[in-house]
Amino acid sequence: MKFGTWLYEPKKVEGFDLGFYRIKPETGEIGPMPTPDLNVNFAVFGDNVMCNLHPERVAVSKDGPALRTNMKYNFRWDITCPTNEEQRQYNFELMEKVADLGVPGISLSAIHFADHGFCVCDRCQKLWKESGLNWLEWRARVVTDFVREAKKHVKGATFSVGLLPDPLNGYERFGFDFDKLCDIADYITIPHFDRTYATPWYFEMLVRGWKKILKKPLYVNLQVYSPGVLPHHRNLLVVMARIARAGADGIFLLSHVTTPIMHFQRLVLGDKELRRSIGNWGSKDIENLMERWDRLYAERPNIMRDIY
Repeated sequence: MKFGTWLYEPKKVEGFDLGFYRIKPETGEIGPMPTPDLNVNFAVFGDNVMCNLHPERVAVSKDGPALRTNMKYNFRWDITCPTNEEQRQYNFELMEKVADLGVPGISLSAIHFADHGFCVCDRCQKLWKESGLNWLEWRARVVTDFVREAKKHVKGATFSVGLLPDPLNGYERFGFDFDKLCDIADYITIPHFDRTYATPWYFEMLVRGWKKILKKPLYVNLQVYSPGVLPHHRNLLVVMARIARAGADGIFLLSHVTTPIMHFQRLVLGDKELRRSIGNWGSKDIENLMERWDRLYAERPNIMRDIY
């Protein structure tokens, strides 16, 4: 089992196998170029900046546009139409620019239609009718074809895609054809974000469901910190153990910057009661991770100095 970080800054945290840098999150803002040892993530069609600069790119439905201001949906960012060629090419060019640096892996998120009912712009309606497919088949083909084309631009880097955490209605809502996406991607990443992680059975259930569906390795993304969100370290570690024993192939820990993840490492290592209970959870992978962090902090006792 692999463990990694998912950061909004081009840095790594020691004690993990993989480091991902979100060079272009759904805000649409592009960060500095990564060093060649970092994996890189792009949010493709979720793009606040481009929706503001180019409102003609915004996906539309009979219930309004794919904007955060549309309260009929649960949008956390603004979303462009997946058939907009300018948006597609913009992202392809960014991928190639990063791939030319020789990064080991590239991941795409926000690769999908905004939700059910999208997109009904004139272009999408024309393309759908010309396809001869039914509505849901056509939407799935649009998403799959984009991902297939995107893989050509990563120039040999490991290629993964992120899916929204709906294993039941992902096809109807977002255009996810799970089997075809697994044929293209090397592995799948799925965010399971929560403010508290107080109900571990829920996340364990989701992972068991995903493992039945996906034909490629499953990496689960958990939230250590974002503005307004800082779950208790015990809750988070229990969820890590529960999804590990449920069969997840890897776990990413998300934070805007490195320090909350390092603080999480310090908290779990210093919680003696929590450490004693780890062996009862049935996850040797989590036990091994704790031992790995123990060795790291024993060898580098001042590693936390930058936090305080």
